Order: sequence, then structure tokens, then C-alpha cells
Amino acid sequence: MRPSDYQEMLAHVRQWYPLEACGLLAGGGQTVNAVYPIDNILRSPTAYEMEPTQQLNAMLDFEAQGESLLAIYHSHPQGPASPSETDIEKAYYPEAVYVIISLRETSKPTAAAYTIINGLVASVALKVE
Repeated sequence: MRPSDYQEMLAHVRQWYPLEACGLLAGGGQTVNAVYPIDNILRSPTAYEMEPTQQLNAMLDFEAQGESLLAIYHSHPQGPASPSETDIEKAYYPEAVYVIISLRETSKPTAAAYTIINGLVASVALKVE
């Protein structure tokens, strides 16, 4: 992930603080080329649900450009940068990486990435370069 994309993702989750924020990361191979911030229709500090029209439009846009869904990101305003039980239960895209940003320390957000497949969570490297 390019530093500019990482900063765009952080700006989005900070904008929604103290509510959870969410979005999509698209690209090719393992390289993120685009950030798609999506509104959280639950407007909750502990849960998110992407606004369906924005999510669909984002997917149509990156697919039209020949890119794929690489990751789904969301924030944990007060929690750790690790999947909650709800995150694991609602991991509907096993091909995607799940990026979780903790805003527990708003001046020092932390991010971590995971695969979640059939309830099994595995940490993956999140490289910003």
C-alpha cells in the first residue's frame, strides 16, 4: 500500500471517529491502487455496515478498471486492531484481507491485517511503502 493510500484510509476513519468507519481497498496482485471510503449506515461506535449503493458503485468502478477487491477496512474507535467476534462472523469475503485500524490512541492509530476464512483468523503483513 502506498503511503498516500494509507493516509487516505486513516483520514477517513478519523473523520468518522468516535464511530466505526469502513471502506474497500482495490488493486492488482497484492498492490493497493485505490481506496474507496464507504459510509457506515449503522452509525455505531461498535459495528459497521457499508452503505449498499456506495459499496456496489465502488465494486463496479474497480472491476471496470480491471482491478479486484483486495481488502475491506474498518476502524475500532476504542478497541484493538484485531478482529472482534462479530468481525469474524461477518467475514463474507474470504478472498479479501481485513484491515482493522485501532483509534484507541487517536494521535497514534495502529493498523493490522488478517485473513478470515471459515472462522479462522490469520495475521498477514500490511506493508506501507
